[in-house]
Amino acid sequence: MRGTFLMAGALCLALAGISSAQEFVPPFADASGYLASTGIDVTQAPIQKGDLVQAPDLGKEGPACDFDCCFKPCQYPCVYFQVDALYWDRIGTGCDEALVINTTTTDTLFSSGDLDFDGAPGARFLIGWQPHHCSHCCAWELSYWGVYNWNADGEVTGAGDLAIPGDLGLVSNNFFGADQILLDYRSELHNVELNCIRSCCVDCAKIDFIAGFRYLALNDQLDIIATDLQETTGVYSIDTHNDLYGVQLGGRLTRPMPYCCRWGLELTGKAGIFYNDISTDQFVDDFGGTTVPLVLRDVAGSRDGVAMLGEIGIVAIRPINECWNLRLGYTALGLGGVALAPDQVDFTFTPESGTEVHHTGWIFAHGATAGLERRW
Repeated sequence: MRGTFLMAGALCLALAGISSAQEFVPPFADASGYLASTGIDVTQAPIQKGDLVQAPDLGKEGPACDFDCCFKPCQYPCVYFQVDALYWDRIGTGCDEALVINTTTTDTLFSSGDLDFDGAPGARFLIGWQPHHCSHCCAWELSYWGVYNWNADGEVTGAGDLAIPGDLGLVSNNFFGADQILLDYRSELHNVELNCIRSCCVDCAKIDFIAGFRYLALNDQLDIIATDLQETTGVYSIDTHNDLYGVQLGGRLTRPMPYCCRWGLELTGKAGIFYNDISTDQFVDDFGGTTVPLVLRDVAGSRDGVAMLGEIGIVAIRPINECWNLRLGYTALGLGGVALAPDQVDFTFTPESGTEVHHTGWIFAHGATAGLERRW
């Protein structure tokens, strides 16, 4: 719910900024606005070419490139919008905790390390605009992306000889002497960013310095479902919610590809530190198939912590015409200091069981992106 309100507020901010955006030459009228400037050559693109403004060339006099560049990174549109489809994998399921054992031998039959996520789809949206009155930013960028349904499943079958470890299994009906135990681990990740972009051009390349606010929401759910064919079904469900608020710094380099100047290349790196607001819920139902369930546990926990993030990305850009670009890329992201559902598994049976929150988990998400960019 907090993430929904934050996303709505960020979108309102974007619309307000876009409404005030005008055709505008970035506030670099002299060399003091650039790093390591050696010369100024400000030109403005013809009006009929989509209201794009050519950034100053800071290289030596003469042609900035050794070849005729069809992809021109040093242009600042008044407004630009990107939409990408994502397909990302995730690595990281917490500590290797035993989840299913054999009641006869006490051998571990399935652990959290055996859970393996499938790739999942997602979407990314970014809108950028030139500020009307801002001497510090060439552009503001507001973006959202989400990966919606990572899933990792497991199944163990036996002949009345399956159990979960610890006292929780011993005091239950369906979690001790079970014939089948299913494991269902689901996760989703949402991201919102508002960044100030400060740019300069050197030869054929554009360098962007990035600073801004970032919010992430990582939600995990692990269900352990035990079935005793002579009894009924029990469910042990764990939910974790990580709401991360923080700041980030980064950089972005955009330039034509060498020897293939019809394509552009964009390299991005970001890093940030975050305050993590964590909450967890645990529920154990020993008679899930009956009208009067036996609730063995219904507790919640919360705490705060510090998390860190690093992200890199590479995108190949192919201009379609003066207004549209095709974008094909790869992104990798690492996030540490989060609470993962398997790390909250507690097979003890006391009044405090399930209330402690462990937040030293990490995830690594990576995958392909493909989309379009529209410039005005």
